[in-house]
Amino acid sequence: MPCHSSMIEQLITVSADQEVGEAIEVLRKHQIDAVPVVDEGGRLEGVFSMQVLLKSLLPVSVTTSDALHMDITVAAAPGVAKRLKRVKPLKVSDLMDRKVHVVGPETPLWEGVNLLVHHGAPVLVVDKESGKLLGMIDQRSIIDEMERVQDEPES
Repeated sequence: MPCHSSMIEQLITVSADQEVGEAIEVLRKHQIDAVPVVDEGGRLEGVFSMQVLLKSLLPVSVTTSDALHMDITVAAAPGVAKRLKRVKPLKVSDLMDRKVHVVGPETPLWEGVNLLVHHGAPVLVVDKESGKLLGMIDQRSIIDEMERVQDEPES
């Protein structure tokens, strides 16, 4: 059973040029935590998520010019809420996660399950030739597909 059998095809996406504030509204409107970032041709560029957003709001550690890491944190702004206000006008490309978990449409379903178990959702289904985003799989879509297959009569 390949990954495309459990793929969610109707996706909400954003572009890398959209403002972070707009992407937050997309997430809120659709009650989702992550959204693929695609270019004009539908090619995958990354993922924007609430987790990526929150990570960007955390204070940063001090690193000296000779790469000595000090266990001191310096607030990026007087408060996290103020930092959120400052990142909203930034472009999604400034914050998005470019290291995303992808599979091809013919990748065996168990590999998709493995990625979900070890890295969480979403796992994106991408055409390897064109880089075009075809869909995504998550825990619910995989369970739904496995239940559907269980209910089919054996041949």
